[in-house]
Amino acid sequence: MNGEQPHIFFRLTTQLFALLLGVLFIWLWLPELSRPRIERLPTDRFSAAAAETRRSAAAFAASIGVIRGDLWAESAFTYSDLLWDDPGPGTDLAQALRQAHVSLENALKLAPHQSGAWLLLAALTSRYPSQGFNAKEALRMSYYTGPSEWDFMPLRLGVMAHLDVSGDVELQQFASRDVRLLIARKQTSAIAEAYRDAPPAGKHFIEQIVADIDPSIVPLLRSAAQERIVN
Repeated sequence: MNGEQPHIFFRLTTQLFALLLGVLFIWLWLPELSRPRIERLPTDRFSAAAAETRRSAAAFAASIGVIRGDLWAESAFTYSDLLWDDPGPGTDLAQALRQAHVSLENALKLAPHQSGAWLLLAALTSRYPSQGFNAKEALRMSYYTGPSEWDFMPLRLGVMAHLDVSGDVELQQFASRDVRLLIARKQTSAIAEAYRDAPPAGKHFIEQIVADIDPSIVPLLRSAAQERIVN
């Protein structure tokens, strides 16, 4: 009788371990079924609009994953359309921003290495100023965590052009590096887009950076901005 006790204990332990593995499998499997796999922050109006259509699926996956920062980041990325357009009819902007910030806070708390999440936080805070969020510091973290993210450079430049970084040497250096790399890769159209959307102070800021690198590009930026006004 006593000899059977170790076997019973072993069977119970094995069954409990199998149960835990089953629960873990379900926990990992359910989010994968619904997650939209928006693994990168959309950086243009069209990809952001496409991501918005998968908002519910991303929110469900994040709520199941709970402690997975990547899923919360994907949920946050579905709100990137707010960078270009206000929500459509029937959508509460304040509520959408709250939900976006909740997803971003969870994403950055659980996985603070995500440059795209920091950039989205900076961009949203710049467009919709909010207490408790510092756009410049979020932008700085985006540079720290993803200094060579090519697809983020135009958006980072656009965000910085809307901020007062006149006294922030580090952010100015970051912007100058991005502009230099964009020019080297002949992506002056990305610089022109950020320039067109910038306020007067932001336009002056971009002009100064570009003039230090290649003064011949400055007239092209001004011409592109003037064409937009005319059209």
